[in-house]
Amino acid sequence: MRHVNKANKFHGASAYWPAFLGMVVLCLSITACGRKEAPKSSTEAPTPAAVSDAKIDAAITEALAPSESSAPSASDVQAGLEAQAEDIIAKYPNKNAADLLNVPEVNEALKAGLTKLSQDKKLQEQINSSVALAAKMKGLSGVPGTVGLDLDVKGYDHARKSRMVQAVMSEDPKQIVRFLTEEIGEATPELSYGGAERASNGVAIKQTAPSSPP
Repeated sequence: MRHVNKANKFHGASAYWPAFLGMVVLCLSITACGRKEAPKSSTEAPTPAAVSDAKIDAAITEALAPSESSAPSASDVQAGLEAQAEDIIAKYPNKNAADLLNVPEVNEALKAGLTKLSQDKKLQEQINSSVALAAKMKGLSGVPGTVGLDLDVKGYDHARKSRMVQAVMSEDPKQIVRFLTEEIGEATPELSYGGAERASNGVAIKQTAPSSPP
């Protein structure tokens, strides 16, 4: 009976051998596959993998960094100012450009912009230079202190009125100066070659009396 039992035990154990050998073969196959993937020459150095990792790191860093596109672009800001100007004009349909400068929301922005302009000598000089150039082309001396800008905005059409309100609502002295210098530049041919006292856009260059000494 003991012999039979040993035989049975051996026979029972032998039943697991195919599965065990299968596992061994599988392990050897995995090991062999791992060896096949290992670099066999210096030309298979893992440099591409390192570069790839660097690119991945750079992409992750870029993705996590604050996006510059989250800040409004210049075109977006200008589009917002245009929409704001159109809303104000629609709110006061019977007011001309001069009247609009006195409505509360526009007047407050105008004060803020002019305050900033008064603190920027370079921007003031841009206006003075534009006035002096227009004065000289008109036949005036253009000497600082003897000529000045006289701007009548009451006759502005819708497009010019909108540009004016946009410049004012920006509270940006650069935009205000840009608007004024463009108006002066547009008026100069009419004032000089055309001989007009006031251009069609309301710009006039006036001779001013020199200030008397105190």
